[in-house]
Amino acid sequence: MSKFLKTSSYFPLQVSIDDRESVALEDEFRKLGNMIVCRQRMDVGDYLLDSDLLVERKTIPDFCHSIKDGRLFKQAKLLATSPIPAIYILEGRNRQFKDTDFTRQAIQGILISLSLAFRLPIIKTKNYPESVQVMLQCFKQLTKDRLEEQRFFPQSYTKKQPPLHIQRVQILKGFPGVGVDRAERMLAKFDSLYAVFTAENEALLNVPGLGKKTVDRFLEILRK
Repeated sequence: MSKFLKTSSYFPLQVSIDDRESVALEDEFRKLGNMIVCRQRMDVGDYLLDSDLLVERKTIPDFCHSIKDGRLFKQAKLLATSPIPAIYILEGRNRQFKDTDFTRQAIQGILISLSLAFRLPIIKTKNYPESVQVMLQCFKQLTKDRLEEQRFFPQSYTKKQPPLHIQRVQILKGFPGVGVDRAERMLAKFDSLYAVFTAENEALLNVPGLGKKTVDRFLEILRK
C-alpha cells in the first residue's frame, strides 16, 4: 500500500472526511502524502474517496450504540440508495462486544441484515491505521487503478489557471463520479464544456479514468 500513491507524479487522491470523525484518521491519510484531504459535514457516510467510494466507519461501541438509538438502519438506507458505491468498516476487537448489551447471535443477525437486505459489504478492521489501508485497497479495487499507471497532476494544481477554466472544472466536477481530476482530463480532451456535453459515449470512454458507469450517469443527467 505504500506504493499506492508513491510519488508526486501520481494525481492526488481527494479524500473528504466528516468533521465528526477522529482527527487520528485524517493524520493517517496525510502521512501517506499526495492527497487532498478536507473535513466537512457529510450527509451520508464518513469518508468519500474521489467521488468513487463512500465509507461508513464505526467502532464497535459506536456500532452498538447506533443500534440502540436507531441510527444504524437509517444510515444503511442512505448508503444503500447512494449512487456512489458504499461499504461499512467495523473497527475494533471482537472482545469489545462482550462489554455491550448484545449477544453474539444478535450482532450476527444485524450484520447479515446489512450485507443481504441492504447489500452493503462489511469489512472488519482492528484499528484506525488498518481502516485507512482498507479504504485505499477498496478504492483501488473499485476503480481498477494499477500502481504503475501515472496519474499526472492537472494544470490547475501546477500553475495558476484563468477564472473561466476554473469555472469549467467546477461545473464538471459536480457530476457524480467525475471529481477534479476527471474534469481536467475531459477538458484537456474536448477543450470546451460544449464539446464535453455533446460528446458521444465512445468519445467519453476514451478519456483516461472515465469508466462506463461514470459515463452512463453523466449522460443520463445531461439527457434527462
